[in-house]
Amino acid sequence: MMNSNFSLRDGYDLALYGISDGTFYGIHIPAIICIATSFTCAVLAIMFSFRSKSYKTFFSRWSKKDRIVVYSAICDGLFNIAHFTDHMQILIARSHVYPRGLCEFYAFISAEFITAQILMVNIVAITAFVLVRWDKHINFGTKDCRILLWTFGAPFVGATIAGGLGKFGPTGSV
Repeated sequence: MMNSNFSLRDGYDLALYGISDGTFYGIHIPAIICIATSFTCAVLAIMFSFRSKSYKTFFSRWSKKDRIVVYSAICDGLFNIAHFTDHMQILIARSHVYPRGLCEFYAFISAEFITAQILMVNIVAITAFVLVRWDKHINFGTKDCRILLWTFGAPFVGATIAGGLGKFGPTGSV
């Protein structure tokens, strides 16, 4: 029975998921393995992309699809770094991430790169649709400025506003 006088202030009021029922390691160890595997794949995608082409001609001679693969791998890799460190800290400490500022940083980075990845996938889908349906190429601007501004800039603005309003906490958002 829940105490009627108890009210949640933020995510730190909640017990860490899995501690009380013995599933803690069963959650975090597979998560770390999946994150490390995903990060490895992102790094390999970037390495193989640059192995076959010169980085000096990235914007001038690489095709859109090749550049989008690199952008997607960067989004995934950066998200995985933040998510890995978050899980490792929780696993080692067996507690929420402290100090709160570090927890908010992890949440900010996660929100930034998850949203960037979602927007990148949307751009790929829209680009494919426009190309197939109307046989038109979408111009991403000089050095892909439009796609990069949309993909990384919009989530940055959103995450900055959420962080400024104190909406990040131990669950990614409070």
